[in-house]
Amino acid sequence: MEFKSGATSIAEDKYEFKTDVNLIFGNKTITRKYVLRTTLHSLPVWKARNANVNITAYEDRTASVVKKAAIIDREIWVFEIDSTCADDIVAAVKYASHYYDAPPELLLKNVYAKNLNAENIDDKNDEIKIRTNKDLYSNTCNAILQAAKTLGVSSQLNFYVFSKNNNPKIPQTELKEALLCGGARSVTTDDHKPKVYIGNNAGTDFIVQRTNFHLATLSP
Repeated sequence: MEFKSGATSIAEDKYEFKTDVNLIFGNKTITRKYVLRTTLHSLPVWKARNANVNITAYEDRTASVVKKAAIIDREIWVFEIDSTCADDIVAAVKYASHYYDAPPELLLKNVYAKNLNAENIDDKNDEIKIRTNKDLYSNTCNAILQAAKTLGVSSQLNFYVFSKNNNPKIPQTELKEALLCGGARSVTTDDHKPKVYIGNNAGTDFIVQRTNFHLATLSP
């Protein structure tokens, strides 16, 4: 198994707008054969938001922490995973590792997030939105690092982040500061701006727009 063939996405929502985990810098792609997708939603909530998606329940009887999981188009999805909680990330990676019979490093080597946004802040002022989302990115970055250490992963990790440059909830400068504060060794931005689907937290509205593509390197 090549470590570049695995990837994990966090905070997924609509299946049809799932994060592109094949994209890398330079507008190039790598086919990921071992993909773990996680979502904060419970399985019933996710199914209600994705009513037309066929899923196959997956159960890992060896798991010490029980999570709901499903197989969708040969990828494993694990539900109720808080990206700021290292224990949740560890649990999800263990599910994927058992399903694929693959080492945890394969799943954590490349982690993707698309427009992370804290819940229940839409009615707050911009200062609060930015501060809350900075904490979200910092805590997520730190949780990935802590999960890697728990799982015995010691190699460099790639944390790819899609985020619009002029996002009022966390502008580019604040985003980079948040990732570095969370433990990233470096943060770079691709010259190419890919087109991605951007949706609201309620899952009721989506648009396609060009967005910045960042890479934070993490060393457990």
